[in-house]
This record gives sequence, C-alpha cells and structure tokens, in this order.
Amino acid sequence: MPWYAVEALDDAIETTKAFLLPFEVWTWLKLAVIILFVGGTSTSPPGANFQFGGGSGTGGGTGTPLPNIPFSTDTLIVLVIAVVAVVVFVWLVLTFIGSIMEFAFVESLRSREVHVRSYVRRYFVQGVRLFGFRVVLFTLLLLPIVGFLFVFIPSLLDGSADVALGSVFVFLPVMVVLGLIVALVDGLTTNFVVPVMLLRGGGVLAGWRTFWPTLRGQWKQYGMYVLLRFALSIAAGIIVGIVGGILSLFVLIPFAILGIGLYVLSGNPTFNAITSSIPLTASFGLLVLLCILFLLFVLAIIRVPVQTYLRYFALLVLGDTNRQLDVIPELREEIR
Repeated sequence: MPWYAVEALDDAIETTKAFLLPFEVWTWLKLAVIILFVGGTSTSPPGANFQFGGGSGTGGGTGTPLPNIPFSTDTLIVLVIAVVAVVVFVWLVLTFIGSIMEFAFVESLRSREVHVRSYVRRYFVQGVRLFGFRVVLFTLLLLPIVGFLFVFIPSLLDGSADVALGSVFVFLPVMVVLGLIVALVDGLTTNFVVPVMLLRGGGVLAGWRTFWPTLRGQWKQYGMYVLLRFALSIAAGIIVGIVGGILSLFVLIPFAILGIGLYVLSGNPTFNAITSSIPLTASFGLLVLLCILFLLFVLAIIRVPVQTYLRYFALLVLGDTNRQLDVIPELREEIR
C-alpha cells in the first residue's frame, strides 16, 4: 500500500517551486501579509501551552505554608482576570483575521495568483464561520484553566500547599490530553476542512461532514500524515528560528543605532525644542513597536516557502485520498 504522505514529501517541493519561482517580489510580499496572520507551524490556540511555575520549591504532603503574598485574594483575582482578558482579546482579533486569511492562502495556492483584498471579500463569511469554530475550541481549553485558577489561587494565598499542588497534578494531565485533542482537531480543520469548504462552499460543520468519510476510511494515511507533519513542523521551526535569528540581528542593528541616536540627541536643547510635544518615552516606544512589526514581517517573509510547502503537502494528501476533494488537480498533473 503506497503511503500518500510519504509520496507527497517530494511532490510538495515541486509544487512549491512551481508556485514561488521565478521569484516575484510583489507576490512574496502579499503572501507574507497573509502568512503573518495565518500563524506558524502550530495552530493551537493560546492555553494549549499554558504552564505553571513556582510550585517545585514546596514539598508535597508536608503541610508547609507557602510564603505570604502581599496582595489580597480579590486584588490578585482581578489582576489575573484582567491579564487573561487582554490576552483573550488580542487572540480573538488575530484569530478573526487569521481565519479569513486561511481561505486567502488556500485560494492563492490553488489559483497560483495572490489577491489579498479580493480573496478576503470572497471568503469573508466562511472565514467568520471558521473563526466561530476556533473560538469554541479555545473555550474548551479556557474553561478548565479558569476553573483551575479559582481553585489554585485561593489555596495558594491561604497557604494550603497540599491543595494547590494537588490541583496542579490533576489539572496538568487533563490539559495535556485536552490540548492534544484540540490541536489535532484544529490542525485537521485548517489543513483539510478549509480546502473542502473552499471547494464545496458551506460552513465548518458541513466541511467536516464532507471530509469525515475520507478521514475515517483512510485513517492510516492521515495517521502517517500527522506523524510526518509533526516532524516537518519541528524541522521548519528550527530552520525558521535559525534563519530568522540571523536576519533579526541585521534588522535590530539599524533600530539600535536609531535608538542610540535618539538618546544622544535627547540631550541637545535644539532637538528638545523641536520635539518638545513628543515625550522621549513615547519616541522610544514607537521605535520599539516599529522594530517588532518589522521583525514580524521579516519572519513572515522567511516563512513563505515553509508554509507554502506545508500547505501543499496537506493538499496533495487530501487529493490522493479523495479525488473529488482535490483542490489542485491541474498542478498535480503538472508535477506528476
């Protein structure tokens, strides 16, 4: 029995080369904008990698009280809720944009033409439906976290070390299992259900109903895909990290020079008179923000061939397991 995912490893390289070469600056820049919001090699929502620290310094079962924290329980709970609310809001905004960009990305790979605004308008409704589906998945992770915090924080403040550590030992295995399930469902939805939605129309549940018989009937093929995709994601993360780290140094140098120059000029009376309406801290803050945005865009450009390869890899597997769901039949004929 041929393993479609194994065969797609080399074919995905050819499809990526056919799409990205010859090099066109404008095409790469538009793809970088899309990939900036589509995400990295992992599509897990925040919370799947939620970690806890500071509990290893206390022996379990000794009843030793933990150090007093100079905050009241109510203040600390409000602070935690505020931080979580900010993180959730930012995630919602990015996920909303990214859900629409998923369709723009797949359409770009299918048509081999990149038109960000027209694709966003065309697939806006389906993007909103994908966003709603992802919010539901994220809620499955958020609710246990919130419940855990309401048990863990009061126990920590009351000095109940055994209760606090016990809740951690119960919570972590549950979150690991739940996180893996959510990550798997989200990954299959992004890589296979989104193309089905683009091809057949309809929402996420309709896409899953169409895709499910193929997944169930070819579960061994998709099991191999998951294993290979996991390995590819690790390799891609290493490559992007190394190349991105090197390029980040070149990006940071001019911003560092500007920062030093701004600090030096801040001692000049003439410069202060010209920029008196702009506080120095605001200038530095704006410089740091521009540096971060530029770094993110540079990393997005680096990830263009990586994400293109990974997504073509999934599309090839999808078409091999079900020809009726093949999103790239013409490109498949060209490379094979």
